Amino acid sequence: MRKLIKSDTGKQRLVNILLLTAAIGCVGLVFVALARLGIGIPCLFHLITKLKCPGCGNSRAAIALLRLDIFGAFSYNLLFPLEFSYIIWVYVRCCVRYVKESSFSYKTPHIALDICVLAAVLVWAVLRNIIGI
Repeated sequence: MRKLIKSDTGKQRLVNILLLTAAIGCVGLVFVALARLGIGIPCLFHLITKLKCPGCGNSRAAIALLRLDIFGAFSYNLLFPLEFSYIIWVYVRCCVRYVKESSFSYKTPHIALDICVLAAVLVWAVLRNIIGI
């Protein structure tokens, strides 16, 4: 039975990553299209608690960024650039690790960076609800 199962090659893993990235891109385009049509994506955290989560405004910020409206992106969510770049960084690290080692998981090289990003997100979540940003 083992002889019938091919081992996952680096080339096949790269194709898998490209397919996954394309699928994520398509989902992103659907969200952008819905937002451009005025169909918002409700935040469940906000619906339940009436508080803003750290990610509230990220959809509008992404659309503003696509229009090259940097100021608008910051006005929707001040932490959006940090959140977005961190998510991209983690995704790229996971993809590289998958292609090299056949393991699609995040193994942090710098725990201090992860803690700093998490602390910034938590502080932002508290401040934006206290100050009303």
